[in-house]
Amino acid sequence: MNPFKFVGRRILKTGIAVFITALVCIKLDLPVIFAVITAIVTTEPTAADSLKRGIIRLPAAAIGAGFALILDLLLGQGAITFALVSMLTILFCHHLKLDNVTLVATLTAVAMIPGSNESLISEFVLRLSGTSLGIIISTFVNFAVLPPKFGPLLVRKVNELYRDTATHLDDLICTIVKEKEYSITVTMRNLHQELDKAFQLCDYQESEWQYRKSNEIEERSFQFLQKKLNQLQKIIFHVGNLSHINLAKELSYDEKKLVLSSVKFIKNLCKNIFHTNKNKINYTHEQLYDLLKEEIQSNSTYSQKGAFLHELLAILECLSILQKATMEEQLFSENNKNYPAYIFANQIQYD
Repeated sequence: MNPFKFVGRRILKTGIAVFITALVCIKLDLPVIFAVITAIVTTEPTAADSLKRGIIRLPAAAIGAGFALILDLLLGQGAITFALVSMLTILFCHHLKLDNVTLVATLTAVAMIPGSNESLISEFVLRLSGTSLGIIISTFVNFAVLPPKFGPLLVRKVNELYRDTATHLDDLICTIVKEKEYSITVTMRNLHQELDKAFQLCDYQESEWQYRKSNEIEERSFQFLQKKLNQLQKIIFHVGNLSHINLAKELSYDEKKLVLSSVKFIKNLCKNIFHTNKNKINYTHEQLYDLLKEEIQSNSTYSQKGAFLHELLAILECLSILQKATMEEQLFSENNKNYPAYIFANQIQYD
């Protein structure tokens, strides 16, 4: 059983960073609380982010610590002190373009207010040392321990998006053909939000490779996932276009039957690209194309029906490209034992 499935690498890294930070602070007789708070909030999803932000967190923490000790000395530990420290830290971080580390600096500053009873300079150095230690240890742990694996996360996200898009398309077409009311705003917004998250995972992986070695096969598998994601983006775009079409009883009974059958076929392909072979895709494509050709010949203007059929054909074309790329990639994976197993872990080849 994989322990990371239930706990997560980032949670484990946070625990390790906190443990090491607390242990070192106790040994060096430094304030533990400031270092631990900093270690908790500075764990990043990638090594690249950890290194980049770790460098600018040190001056940001120093700014917050300085405000905390000066205002504590002048005003005491009152409510106004906490408010002013927070406001001034945020303001200075913003003007110094340290927005990404404002949270760390502000939390550090607020945590430093209680208990200032020694000289200003020694207190500042002591507490800033603990905070700096937390930042350094957290950055090191994030870089060296349990490097993140975004490939499996991206595979799961992309597969979920294909299924959700297929379900949404099926519901949408049924309501269009049967002339029912259907609100698509929330669903489309959710699809776009999840799509953005998938692209963010791609960015994370590319950032991670700036500091870690990757082999050619690993990069190839990731490029394949990006191809799937690009085709998915096109499909979601065409589904969005379909949602703005009003057929107004333009489809005959036989045409409705063909469209619903084609959409069901598309839905199954989205859920499993190996649901059928290329010949079946071509057959469905030809049926829709003949219907579109007939519509264009019978109307001098581009009708809603023509636009509707065009979007369905575009979706089918995306899936045809995806199936070809998937078959080539799976064949390559079968001939290379070092190919990541998670890419095709749940795929089922058609008979």
